[in-house]
Amino acid sequence: MTTATWISTLAIFALLTWSTFGRKAFNPIRLLLPIAVMSYFGATYLKDIPSGGNNGWLLVASAAFGALIGALLLTLSRIEHDGKSGKTYITNGIASVGVLSIIFILRIGLVEWVTSHGKTAYEYSQIHHFNLYIIGPAFIFMAGSMLLVRIVGLLIRVRQTREEALSGANA
Repeated sequence: MTTATWISTLAIFALLTWSTFGRKAFNPIRLLLPIAVMSYFGATYLKDIPSGGNNGWLLVASAAFGALIGALLLTLSRIEHDGKSGKTYITNGIASVGVLSIIFILRIGLVEWVTSHGKTAYEYSQIHHFNLYIIGPAFIFMAGSMLLVRIVGLLIRVRQTREEALSGANA
């Protein structure tokens, strides 16, 4: 992996971990910051998406895998509304960091394996009709769909939690 790839991978991991770990007050900025970072890296990695062969299917599979991971992260999130302060809090524990770590370790492992076994990786990609340059875009598709599912799910759950707290306070 190049230095730029290491930096971008670690930056995405650090941002996602920092913005989700622990008990955090719900704040639209916390939702927009990961989207902004993903947009930057998306613009970088999605300039030249290889087409043809099974590249499209790999992108679809990456997005579906990301959506599953986003749903898993959503189930690991606890949401509570503090009636005294009027704030809503989202809490994510070490399990969320573990899930994110596994995803990033898989990304790093795949890139390192392809780098170290170039001939084998190339032959495999030719047999299965995909381009090795799809790895970067596939990771962005996966991370983007993971964020999308998690953010939309959090918005729905925060709204429900607030409505339940308000209806309980009015009863």
